[in-house]
Amino acid sequence: MTDDMRIKLNDTASLVMSWAAPLYTEGIVGAFFNQLDLSRGHNLLARCDAVCPWYSEVIRNRKHFIRHLIERELRSSDTPCQVVIPAAGMSPLSLELLVDNPERIAQIIEVDIAGMKEKHALYGNTASRLSDRVSCVTLDITSQGFSCETLRSEAAYNAEISTIVLFEGISYYIAEEHLRRAMNTFQSERRCNRIVLEYMLPCELVKEARRAIPRGVFEAIGTYAELAHVQCYSPSHVEQLFESAHGEAMAHYYLHDMEQIRTGERRWFVEKGDGWVGCTIGAI
Repeated sequence: MTDDMRIKLNDTASLVMSWAAPLYTEGIVGAFFNQLDLSRGHNLLARCDAVCPWYSEVIRNRKHFIRHLIERELRSSDTPCQVVIPAAGMSPLSLELLVDNPERIAQIIEVDIAGMKEKHALYGNTASRLSDRVSCVTLDITSQGFSCETLRSEAAYNAEISTIVLFEGISYYIAEEHLRRAMNTFQSERRCNRIVLEYMLPCELVKEARRAIPRGVFEAIGTYAELAHVQCYSPSHVEQLFESAHGEAMAHYYLHDMEQIRTGERRWFVEKGDGWVGCTIGAI
C-alpha cells in the first residue's frame, strides 16, 4: 500500500466520522470529537450522500451496535478484559468504553497505519485520567510484523487475559489472507477471546432494490482511495474464517438488528435483505 493510498484511506475515516457525529456530542467523548479535523472527508461525503442521503443511518447503527455488543461482553466477563482495536482510525470508542465500564477493562490497544501518536495526544488533552489506559500503536495489520509479540513490546499486550478484538471498517479494504492472519493472531487455548468482525455482505444476499446503494457508495470510496475492489463476506464465509483460527462464530447480526437496538424500531431496514452490513461475534 502506497503512502498516497494510506492518506486517502485516512480521508475515508473522516467521512465515516462525519456520518457518525451525532453519536459523539456529550462529555469527554464530545470534547475529543470536537478536536478532530474532518474537513478532508467533506468532498467524499458529498459524493456518497448524493448516492444515498440517509447513509449516515448505516454508520450510526453500526457504531452504536458494536459498542453495545462489546459492552455486553465486558459485563458477562468475570474478570477485566483487554480490548484491541485494529484499524482504530479516529473513533472515540475507547473513551466511550472507559467512561462507562472502567472497572471491566484492563487496557485498550488501538492500532492503525497513521495518526496514532496524534490521537493519543488528543486523548491526553481531553481525558488525561483515562489516556494512560489506552495505547496507540502505529502498525499495519496486513504486515508480517502484526503479531502478539509486537503488540506485547509496543503496548504490553497480555495474552494471559480475556481479550475482545474489534475488526470494524477494515475487512472491506484488505485481502482475505490478511484478515485471516490478523484473526489468527488472537487465538487462545481456551477460546476465551472474542472477535467482533464487521463486514460487507455480497450482493446476492441484498435485495435487488437496495444493491445500488452500497455499490454506489463504495464505488465513490474505491475510486477516491484507488482500491481495486471491495471484499465481501457471507455469514458462512465468516464462519470458515473463525474455524480456520480454531474458533467458532457465535452469532450473526445485520442492519435490521442494529437499527432495532439503536432506535427501537425498523424504519430503513425492516428485514435482513434490506441491509448490506453484517457483524459476527465469535470465540477464538
